[in-house]
Amino acid sequence: MEEAADKPEWQRQVGHDISQQIGYIAEGLFHDQAEIDNAPTQSGNVRPGDIRYRDINGDGKIDINDAVHIGYPTTPRVIYGFNGNINYKQFEFLFAFQGSGQRSFFIDPDAISPFWGDQAMLQAIADDHWSTDNMNSHAFWPRLSLRSITYHNAEENRSANSSVTTYSTYFMRSCRFLRCTSLEFAYNLPSKLLRKMGAKTLRIYVRANNPFLISNFKLWDVELGSNGFNYPIQRTYSAGFNFSF
Repeated sequence: MEEAADKPEWQRQVGHDISQQIGYIAEGLFHDQAEIDNAPTQSGNVRPGDIRYRDINGDGKIDINDAVHIGYPTTPRVIYGFNGNINYKQFEFLFAFQGSGQRSFFIDPDAISPFWGDQAMLQAIADDHWSTDNMNSHAFWPRLSLRSITYHNAEENRSANSSVTTYSTYFMRSCRFLRCTSLEFAYNLPSKLLRKMGAKTLRIYVRANNPFLISNFKLWDVELGSNGFNYPIQRTYSAGFNFSF
């Protein structure tokens, strides 16, 4: 029987959400070769600008035994919404909001690695990637390469005893947002005018669906999570009127 002490750290941890991901803790990007030489060994041809991972068990190497539960679960812990309407004389204002919080998602580095699989470079990567001119240890993107980032970073590893795919905190993002799903402004014609027109009611309105989103993540619609290149939630505007005789 395998002793608990012989299991990877993530297998010994208890009390976590079912959908909480397992991965490495990223400590930033390597600054130079001297830092790489003095750090725990990592797989691949590690160079300055690659991600540095924390050696959880202190054995001097980075492998599946250093994976732990990280971030919030991928299923939101908090989901909420509210709506209401305000009436003043012939005017109406209606609104509806929804949001969620305490959820993590992971940017898929393979999906946005520039120069890989005919992929272009996102503006966010062009603006903030590690280079000799920008040795920011927490740049949005590590060093540029003609290969997928997973070839020289341990963003995906599988345990010999598990099919669990592990990620890292470097591409983990906290997903919280508040979306305005609907705004509507309406005007109801007064009864004096309605009588002259021979109508009972006439309501004129303008409406906006999904007009804005408040989020700490700006690269794409945060509600899409890791699937940032899927068809986004649409913003639509309309106007019309309702009447009865």
